[in-house]
Amino acid sequence: MIKTEEVSSKEERERNLKQSLRYVEPLLMVLGAWPLPPESSLCMKIFQRVIPVISIFLALFVICPIFFYIIFKARGTRRQMELLSAFINSLIQLIKYIIMLNSMNDIRTLLNEIKNDWLYGTEENRRLFRENAKIGDRVVSIVAITMYFGGLCYRTILPLSRGRIILPDNTTIRLLPSSTYLPFINEQITPNYEIIFVLQVLSGLFIYTVFIGAIAIMMMICLHTCSLLRILTGKLMDLIDKSNTSEEIIQEKIANIVEYHRKIKKFLSNGQLLSEYISFFELLNGTIIIGLLGYCVLLEWESHNTVGLVVYITLLTTFTFTSYTICSIGQLLLDESNNFARTCVTLDWYRLPVRKTRYMIMIIFMSSDPIKLTAGKVIDVSLSTFGDIMKGAMGYLNMLRKVN
Repeated sequence: MIKTEEVSSKEERERNLKQSLRYVEPLLMVLGAWPLPPESSLCMKIFQRVIPVISIFLALFVICPIFFYIIFKARGTRRQMELLSAFINSLIQLIKYIIMLNSMNDIRTLLNEIKNDWLYGTEENRRLFRENAKIGDRVVSIVAITMYFGGLCYRTILPLSRGRIILPDNTTIRLLPSSTYLPFINEQITPNYEIIFVLQVLSGLFIYTVFIGAIAIMMMICLHTCSLLRILTGKLMDLIDKSNTSEEIIQEKIANIVEYHRKIKKFLSNGQLLSEYISFFELLNGTIIIGLLGYCVLLEWESHNTVGLVVYITLLTTFTFTSYTICSIGQLLLDESNNFARTCVTLDWYRLPVRKTRYMIMIIFMSSDPIKLTAGKVIDVSLSTFGDIMKGAMGYLNMLRKVN
């Protein structure tokens, strides 16, 4: 009977773990960036090898032609600014994708640690994991809905709604999702137009999936770290609440606290390349793209283009919300770290046995180095960073208005 209950409890824990990864796993699996277990089938291993090649081809199929279009064909700064947002966003998403592919071993290590925490943690620990996983699920859901809606409208409805355009020389052209310069291919004739149109839509899907997948993996790392820090603070409080126990037990608890803090540092260092550089590129992307999309909104407003206005406002909202989310997660991580440090220095250490109080010096010393999210080892990510991003974006928008 006891064995059956243990099996049932383990199955429930594994089910909860899978539920916490319900967005991260499929997103990274589609991108070929999800680490496969050794017993995976041959088909899955081939799929994981082929998908990155196809994905990078789709990204370059948009990035290179739009770059050549901006350099050789676009007339006027105004038109170049309109195209620049799509080019910069696509390029940055490709860089983030390459980072994720190169970090698959780190992702595997992180997943193993998360799995162990879920399977062997206490019920209270799993409650904290579930609460933070729900926060991550809600955020990723909002980002996914707005990004796919705005992005697909940008790639399909926006060009199709403008119909055929007649140029001054009586030439009729059909708009593509992304402006393209292909000197050796006539993109207007059938079936070239249809093939390029579909490939650009697929490229857009890849770019938006990378965007959402990067947010999902970063949320997983940071929110799990927040849970671990809260558990560590609880261990510290428990040390004083049960200070009347034997010195040997208290010493074991202090050693456990130091080891748990080391475990948190190691967990975050394993995800350092992912969390730090993804947040750096995302905040850099947000600062530039928010300014460019704001400029596009003004252009569509002047042109009285309702469809374009709705699409650009949706994309602007998505990028602004994403930047705010990253900064909020960074602030949450910093608050949990500061809470642990504050608990260390305000602890009723005098309730401990005299010979054990000196061990508190080690704990206070290690808490003085806060655990935080930094964007590319350059910027500490917090809510104040979001204010700097918006100031930079608005300054960039004003510059574009004055120049054009």
